[in-house]
Amino acid sequence: MKRWILAGVAMLATAVVGGGEALAQGGFHARGPFDGGWAIDVRTASGPCGTGFAGEYSITEGRIAGRFTGGSGVREVTGSVSPEGSFEMRIGGADGIVLTGQLRWRVGWGEWESAGCSGSFMTNRR
Repeated sequence: MKRWILAGVAMLATAVVGGGEALAQGGFHARGPFDGGWAIDVRTASGPCGTGFAGEYSITEGRIAGRFTGGSGVREVTGSVSPEGSFEMRIGGADGIVLTGQLRWRVGWGEWESAGCSGSFMTNRR
């Protein structure tokens, strides 16, 4: 009886592992906890950068991407998010602004800085 139960457990474990491999090989991707569209509201606290701006970006498998259009033209948005929600986003490349913060479920917050300005931001899932 004991051998029969152990054999059944071994077969079940093999089926579960094999099924997981088939899903991974079949091209199915796990959706990250923060994947989707996000809106952001950026406020300036110091410096001559204006009062702030708003925009949208997306997160896919921990990667941030998007484009903001404003008075200074189109600016590329790049960055990454950890599985725990800490993130860094850059708007406008090396000479742009850097935002660091935290995402939690449907909202996020943090601070940003550029060469002559700084401030805070709020972000939420669309």
